[in-house]
Amino acid sequence: MRYHPQRHVWAALSITDVCSLLGGCPAPWWLSGGWAIDHWLGAVSRRHADIDVSTLRPALPALLGSMPAHLRPFAAMSGRLLPLSKHLDDPELHNIWLHDEDRDHFVLQVNLEDGDESVWRYRRDPRIDLPWSAAVATVRGVPTGTPATQLLWKARDPRPQDEHDLSVTDGLLLPEQRRWLRMAIRTAHPRSPWADDSRRAATR
Repeated sequence: MRYHPQRHVWAALSITDVCSLLGGCPAPWWLSGGWAIDHWLGAVSRRHADIDVSTLRPALPALLGSMPAHLRPFAAMSGRLLPLSKHLDDPELHNIWLHDEDRDHFVLQVNLEDGDESVWRYRRDPRIDLPWSAAVATVRGVPTGTPATQLLWKARDPRPQDEHDLSVTDGLLLPEQRRWLRMAIRTAHPRSPWADDSRRAATR
């Protein structure tokens, strides 16, 4: 089929579908974004327009190689969807959208993150890192980004759904995780409204 860039129609996979799709994938991956927070909560707390997983940049070929042929990847860059094959080596490539050509809609976003064998690193500020055990955990059988790391991604320019995600994580964060998140936001995003920890209990 010929792809029309203006047709950004999503019918996101469920978490169960994502696990079925990636269950045999040799590359590391983890649930991320708003669905990661809801998976930690064990309940759907808001509407989600899409669903995200993350992986490390060197692992992307293996992850995409495990996908069925009808899922076509596009590079989501600068507000456009571009042929992925022409941008695989572009350092500005951070997001890939997978389009189901059989049903003509997008089903999954893949985010590229940084790290090595021992630590996860925040791509927007490599001074910030965590041991993998503090960045990704298995939650009910699904590798899932921890609430603190997901909130850090959301802190740069919070949208209403991000404010919601911050509010519902209050009971999920341990004191040391709150301290780390507060430090990370102040370091990477000092102009974030979340950098003032008096605004929200979740970053105290």
